[in-house]
Amino acid sequence: MKKLILFLSALLLSGITYAQSGSQTFGVSAGAMFPLKDLADYNLADSSSGASSAGYHIQISYDYLFSDLFGLGIDVEFNSTKYSMSKITKYYKTRLDDVGRKITSSAGWTIGGIFARYYLRLPLGSKISWEIAPLAGFIGTYSPSYHIVSTSILNPLYHQNYYRQRSKAFSFAYGVETKLNIKKNQHGLFFEGRLVNSKVYFKQVTGTEINGKPYDEAIKMNLMYIVANVGYTYYF
Repeated sequence: MKKLILFLSALLLSGITYAQSGSQTFGVSAGAMFPLKDLADYNLADSSSGASSAGYHIQISYDYLFSDLFGLGIDVEFNSTKYSMSKITKYYKTRLDDVGRKITSSAGWTIGGIFARYYLRLPLGSKISWEIAPLAGFIGTYSPSYHIVSTSILNPLYHQNYYRQRSKAFSFAYGVETKLNIKKNQHGLFFEGRLVNSKVYFKQVTGTEINGKPYDEAIKMNLMYIVANVGYTYYF
């Protein structure tokens, strides 16, 4: 993906040199966010596993079109997903023991960010155009908090609690975006997809082990997700 971003960057920068000043747009959109890699993994033996479910995505955007072919944009986005109870249940089903577990989560994953993009726009007719762009920016990530209560069917005295508190991290993020625009006069509808990747480092992750001892550790994650959304654009 890095090679694709570098290629798009070189292409777009060369095109901007010959572009002329054009219109501006403001857009709002919403859709679904789908976790990948560590964010989606549910191997609880690995502390970097996020066990995230699919969530929702909200975004506002400002674009400046240098010409009909090239432009610059700024996106501010917000993503929210739940800590997946179905994934955690699936993980524990693979363990052959007599322990029953009750899992609760008071907060899921929250990811907010700001991205810059410079894009190539290809007209597909008088009202339809297609865009492709590299993304670069920064995100703030808040991990979920959860509580796991373990009890034994065979031993009524067996009762253990595991707690994970919410933690936060800030990191550089990059990706690619593609968008299909449909314009009529000053109004437009668009369908957008984007892939975002970031190396996230949580410096302080705290909680309580099943033996009752508190822990404080650092966790690295390869955070990646896909967004699919639909939005409205105003041209001015």
